[in-house]
Amino acid sequence: MAEAHTHTEGGKHTHPNYMAVFIALIILTAIEVGVAQAGLPHKAMVILLVALALIKAGLVAQYFMHLKYDAKILSVIAYVPLVVSAILITMLSLEWAFQPHWLF
Repeated sequence: MAEAHTHTEGGKHTHPNYMAVFIALIILTAIEVGVAQAGLPHKAMVILLVALALIKAGLVAQYFMHLKYDAKILSVIAYVPLVVSAILITMLSLEWAFQPHWLF
């Protein structure tokens, strides 16, 4: 019978401080609310909000999905769709900003 063994490549890793990550997410959310209420031009606001959302998604993926301690290819697989979707959201938002509003 074959026994299943679990090996870690980097040895032991310490558990992250989940409360610190949670507080960082709360602070980033407060910054997002501030950016949304600041009265910035639409294009600048969209770009800032997408960038902040990417930072928050990266924190969640690294610490709560444990990608920080897994193989790097798993991080690439997780982050590439985030970046592609952020680019698409930004481009669609900018396209909408330049369209005549009577079309919608």
